[in-house]
Amino acid sequence: MKNLIGLKIYIFPICILLLCVSSCKKEETDPDTPQTPTEALFARSMTSVFESPLDLAADPSLIRIGDSLMMYYTAENKAIGIVISTGNGDTWNSPDGNNATDYAALRADSTKWDETLETVDVLRVRNEYWMYYAGYIEGNDDNGGIVNNYEIGLAISTNGVDFIRHPQSVNQPILSRDTSNVDTDDRHAMTSPGVVYDNGTFYMIYAGWNVHNNWTGTNAGIKILGATSTDGINWSKNNDPLIISSEITYSPDINEASLLKSDDGFWYIPFSTGSSIGIARATSFFGPYDIYQKEIVSPEFSWDSEVTAPDGLIENGKMKLWYHGVKAPAFWPWVIGYSEANYPLNW
Repeated sequence: MKNLIGLKIYIFPICILLLCVSSCKKEETDPDTPQTPTEALFARSMTSVFESPLDLAADPSLIRIGDSLMMYYTAENKAIGIVISTGNGDTWNSPDGNNATDYAALRADSTKWDETLETVDVLRVRNEYWMYYAGYIEGNDDNGGIVNNYEIGLAISTNGVDFIRHPQSVNQPILSRDTSNVDTDDRHAMTSPGVVYDNGTFYMIYAGWNVHNNWTGTNAGIKILGATSTDGINWSKNNDPLIISSEITYSPDINEASLLKSDDGFWYIPFSTGSSIGIARATSFFGPYDIYQKEIVSPEFSWDSEVTAPDGLIENGKMKLWYHGVKAPAFWPWVIGYSEANYPLNW
């Protein structure tokens, strides 16, 4: 399917019999101390697997409809693009066959609160397709230009291709920032919604931003937050974050994330760090989350000095993740990469 990097195998010297037994004794470890994995959990594509004709394809969201893979992404012109693969992600095509431009699954509205669209997640709800997205007015912020005031909207489709805003999302978000004081977890932005619909309940994660006093405020930082809903429109936020950056031992940052639920009962949160991708899991949406102790995808090739914003599927004995990559110093174009692991994970 993809050009995947295999796992590296290292051969270590064997203890010589003449050495004392103690020199070959395995060092004892504290069972309560997390151990850093020594082998790669995921194998990743050497090349990008999708590039927009307009050079911007970021924040992918994947869903399978029949034999087709649908990929939604942050596109040029402040819109959400869509491409379809009738294979297994080897090739992607526009729904109308015009691969010379992006096909807009949802367009920005310059007159509304969501004049710019980013970071979507699409899921099937009964006979419809629901797109949760982050929207904002560019340059309209209350934090000195550090981050736009993203909030979360909803659009609906009957075919998975063409979306229209839910009536309650036309003039306002369906989920808004808590601006009641300067220390709330999502005071300044809510990005990257990830949603699972399970047994009549909607579960959402998103990245909540607090950048008070130029990141020096009491509660400044980015956290992975949660919310639940019985109808997908009216939401109740969790009291506590699901993951905070200080729990990531190999990176000081956490950002875009997605939410996956496996048939064996695990909730997975693949997430971005500053330039790589990590993963966490729990047996309950509400946690606590066990964080894998190293990156699962890191920059390696000429097209990526950052790999972030993962989303994916668990199917056919694989966990499959797509994400965007970009190369410094130009930070252009933004392209989509791919990584996979055997499932269940060797974790």
